[in-house]
Amino acid sequence: MNFDELVAPLGKNKFFGNFAKGACMLIRGERDRFADLVSLEEIELRINDGCNSLTPVQMIGGGQRREIIDKQLAWSSVATRKTDLLQMLREKHSFIMMNMSQINPRIATLIDSIEAAFPNDRVQADLHLYVSTTADASGYDAHRDFPQHKLYLQAVGSTHWQVFETTRPLASDVRAVPAEEETDCLRLVKEFDLNPGDAFYMPPAVFHKVRNLQGPRLSLSIPFANITNQDVPRMDRTYIPFKELFEGKS
Repeated sequence: MNFDELVAPLGKNKFFGNFAKGACMLIRGERDRFADLVSLEEIELRINDGCNSLTPVQMIGGGQRREIIDKQLAWSSVATRKTDLLQMLREKHSFIMMNMSQINPRIATLIDSIEAAFPNDRVQADLHLYVSTTADASGYDAHRDFPQHKLYLQAVGSTHWQVFETTRPLASDVRAVPAEEETDCLRLVKEFDLNPGDAFYMPPAVFHKVRNLQGPRLSLSIPFANITNQDVPRMDRTYIPFKELFEGKS
């Protein structure tokens, strides 16, 4: 999977034309085109080792996300409280896994191609997994992300999207709006379902809310931004062939 395949059938030229205008883009695609990016077995492995030691899996609840870790252990300050996490999954909590472009080589190839598609910018990107094991699982309140742009890929299941515009100025530090306050400051302008193989681009600072209403889902969220500081390095996504090295094959 590369950037050209990701924006098909819209096409790169049309994508960048709409991108320059700051327009949202819904890209319908073949049902299985994201199916090979990540497997359920890989997610099971990652959630059982805490995703990785620096960015543990984060559970979504009460419109926000938080790490379920135990900071008091003798040997680790980031160990996952796995019994609590399992219970939260059974109680229909969604979760997020971050930094997947350094973990998964297929995702690394995709993210490298996205960064390379912006030759005149210092664009840097990553990929986060959003996972819900049951229908109608927990999700964020209506919220906005900035300064990053977002590309969302629907790999498994479907998600229901609501996109809003503000009806009055909001302070720059207001990132989320609780459900009971939505009608006071937000107006729904777009509503749709993202199905397997579909992608959605959203510019920074657009308020949105996502739910999975019909069953389990696996969504891939790609934040990217133009990093103007030339001293900020790109993430090193080199794949380490440990097994081959161990067996003397590389």
